[in-house]
Amino acid sequence: MSEKKGRVILIGAGPGDKGLITVKGLEYLKQADVVVYDRLVSSDVLSLSPEGAEFINVGKVMNHHNIPQPEINKILLNKALEGKNVVRLKGGDPFVFGRGGEELELLIENNIEYEVVPGITSAVSALAYAGIPVTHRDFASSIHFVTGHAKDGLVENIDFKALVASKGTILFYMGVSTLSQLINGLIEAGIDKNTPCAAVENGTRSNMRTLISTVENMVSDAEKFQLRSPAVIAVGKVCSLGDKFAWYTKSKIFSKKIIVTRPVVSNNILTDRLKNLGAEVIDYPCIKINEIENNESLFSLIKNLDKYNMLVFASKNSAAYFFKTLNENNKDSRALSHLVIGALGKSTYDELKKYGICADIMPADYTFTAFAKSLKMAEIHGNIAVLEAVQDKRLSDELKNNGFNVTSYNAYDIKYLPLDYIKPMHEYIDNGAMAAFTSSAAVHGFVRGNKIDDLSKIKAVCIGKLTYETALNYKMKVYMAEKPTIDSLIEKLKEME
Repeated sequence: MSEKKGRVILIGAGPGDKGLITVKGLEYLKQADVVVYDRLVSSDVLSLSPEGAEFINVGKVMNHHNIPQPEINKILLNKALEGKNVVRLKGGDPFVFGRGGEELELLIENNIEYEVVPGITSAVSALAYAGIPVTHRDFASSIHFVTGHAKDGLVENIDFKALVASKGTILFYMGVSTLSQLINGLIEAGIDKNTPCAAVENGTRSNMRTLISTVENMVSDAEKFQLRSPAVIAVGKVCSLGDKFAWYTKSKIFSKKIIVTRPVVSNNILTDRLKNLGAEVIDYPCIKINEIENNESLFSLIKNLDKYNMLVFASKNSAAYFFKTLNENNKDSRALSHLVIGALGKSTYDELKKYGICADIMPADYTFTAFAKSLKMAEIHGNIAVLEAVQDKRLSDELKNNGFNVTSYNAYDIKYLPLDYIKPMHEYIDNGAMAAFTSSAAVHGFVRGNKIDDLSKIKAVCIGKLTYETALNYKMKVYMAEKPTIDSLIEKLKEME
């Protein structure tokens, strides 16, 4: 054991949507050495943890505990005694039916420093996503949180008469397996059988489902609905507002399966936007951009820049690696003062601006053919150097085919990665998943990283004509966003059936 004790932070992870973890909870999570988490903590929230953190799954399922509660308590203690910064991630709020109090007792006995970060409780947030306010001036002025999973599976200790007399909103946690007992308890206590009820399954997630019923019909409706845990069950007049106020499931993109392809190091703007709209996203980092160690190709170009009339950057990565190498050779953008600069695509143009370079040529149409045509219109002559990936010489080949004197230089290396997800790629495709492509390289990565017998099954939604043409060459069913923007891509995905 370490001489210096660590500390334990109990953090409410919220209902599943990673945007619903608190700012304070996120700050502590990012500092964790060990993350001890429950079954209901989403993979999206876990992905916010530090890369080198140790993960311990202590998830519990109804009537089957992977790790008994006393053992969980010991894990927290032992990891803290090792001097670790331990984060205990619990779905919803740690002090709302989360056994947070039990987990603190052993820490207190052993003088372990701890802190509790409240979370958004699952019942309230799930109902909010279903458009059901738990209070409303016309319907309910009180909320009552009740566990439907009482100790030893018994619900007889619930004071149903007091709940009915309150005329407030009753929220049952963990009540799927005891639903008939809970409803019968309310009926025997005199509740109006026409009182609205609701059940929200997998609240705030892409597979969220909502059942609106009445006390009289709730049990039979739940059986037809095949209600499954995790779900929150609400009883009260506010449930009648669900059909009117529901917003999350009404999104045109809700529950659509979308494969988002991207480089490993790319930020996940598209993934986050789609998840916020309720899509089921299969996040697929399919390409890894690698720097070439001791890049003799770039060294040679930098030594011989004076031999060229034009320098063309085929991607933003080619620009980033070129200027990194240029600076390492004690040179800067002044070394390019005699050159005409070309940029393929707006992202490349924007990357060059970071180094004080405004490209002379960037055709609005993002294709190799358009780029070659723009050089002819500009009457470019002499030697042209093209910076591109080792595996992708399409731009230099296109320019050579159009009669230009071109030398290609390797700026970086691309590695194509297989899907590392819950199921193999063909299962997602067979179940109707669409693929969103934001670059030509991502299309290549998608195809080369997976064994898919029939690429014509794939609905490919693309940004830009070049990406569109690449997917088309693979015989995919291709659709192109109206504009080369994330917003336009999302609008096209909304239109898809």
